[in-house]
Amino acid sequence: LAITVLSIVFLSARSRVSGLSILAVFIGLSVYTIGAWTRIDAEVVDPAFGRGEFARTTIEGIKENLATGVGFGNFQKAYQIYEKEGMIYSKYVNHAHNEYLEIAFEGGFTAILLMVFYLILLFGALTKVRRDPLQKAAFLSVAFLLIHSLVDYPLRTEALAMTFAYMNAIIFHKGFADRLAQKNELIEIDHNGDKLFVPIGTSS
Repeated sequence: LAITVLSIVFLSARSRVSGLSILAVFIGLSVYTIGAWTRIDAEVVDPAFGRGEFARTTIEGIKENLATGVGFGNFQKAYQIYEKEGMIYSKYVNHAHNEYLEIAFEGGFTAILLMVFYLILLFGALTKVRRDPLQKAAFLSVAFLLIHSLVDYPLRTEALAMTFAYMNAIIFHKGFADRLAQKNELIEIDHNGDKLFVPIGTSS
């Protein structure tokens, strides 16, 4: 309920400061809620075979394969190499339950750089979408999926992966559309042997 209320307030906010403040509270509350649930899972529900142990084992694998990673699609087999003897049960670990760690394990340093680059672009786009309710709603959807990816792998579900892709398209399309519109409003002319671009409708 709290997240729903914060989402409504964020979508209604018009100033940059208020929007960013509400978003920060939204992200903080989401992280706290998911973190609390993860801690209960790790300490009470399944302390020996839970997400905390998955993360520690995956991080060990990342350290050993940071340069190139183990290759995409190889998590299950590569993970077994770094499992402690006491962790080997009849059931096996097929995912890290942390999308960022799993991508880093499989893709290495290059994958880590790409994730950082994407996050920089995403939060950079936030400054341009604060007055567009549709783009703000898309940003909230993407933010929640990214937060959820800290403790699970929602983006490996086809429906959520497609939703994530569409939401990103909504967030980023305006910048591309503005550039195309600006390009279409210019005309190339030759001035003393130099090629110049001037707005359509103005005199040369």
